Amino acid sequence: MPLRRLVLIFLFGALRSGAAWAAPAPSLFDAPETPARDDLLFQRVFAPQWRRVLDAEKKRPTFTASGDALRGSDAEHWRNLVQRAKTSPELDVLRMASAYFNQWLPKRDQDTWNIDEHWDTPREFISRRGGDCEDYAIAKYFALRFLGVPARDLRLVIIRQEIPKGQYRPGLHAILAARANSTWFILDNNARPRDGIFPQSQYKGRFLPLYSFNEDGAWVHFPDPVRKQ
Repeated sequence: MPLRRLVLIFLFGALRSGAAWAAPAPSLFDAPETPARDDLLFQRVFAPQWRRVLDAEKKRPTFTASGDALRGSDAEHWRNLVQRAKTSPELDVLRMASAYFNQWLPKRDQDTWNIDEHWDTPREFISRRGGDCEDYAIAKYFALRFLGVPARDLRLVIIRQEIPKGQYRPGLHAILAARANSTWFILDNNARPRDGIFPQSQYKGRFLPLYSFNEDGAWVHFPDPVRKQ
């Protein structure tokens, strides 16, 4: 059989089987990951908070096309965002969602709920105009899910912030990772400008991922260097 025909047969077969020439998407922060079902810390501390939010959103979603779960100007702003998102590239959608929630200032759970840890539903977060870092990430997660981003392309991530190398901030931090164009982008409430989203490569060496999760699963990445000490 002529070589040219062999090449054409190979290419046609590859296309039919779904093979792609592009490199596969990198893992989150290029980190190892294992299921978190046997991780005691995740199951005891983080999983119950996440399940509460998931159950609340399943029963009464915060984000709808009409914005009827939101109040006054919040509903109007949300409807405008939905309309703009329909004709915007996916990276612009990530920027719009991040900026929409980053407009509010952080608030401590102790000050609002009089408890050390409470993960807000998006409705709670919006109604009190701010929250902890995980509350920003959760609101962005459900907003982007409504706007059409699949769960597999979104992860809430619990991280340690490294400053400088080998030293870490005492508190944990939460961010949202969103995959677009085969790249993970980081949506952080501390980002400046407030609509800034940056590829994960810009955070390498600054963020150490401990856990990530979405509605489909949860994963362990690295052991916590602070708890080990």
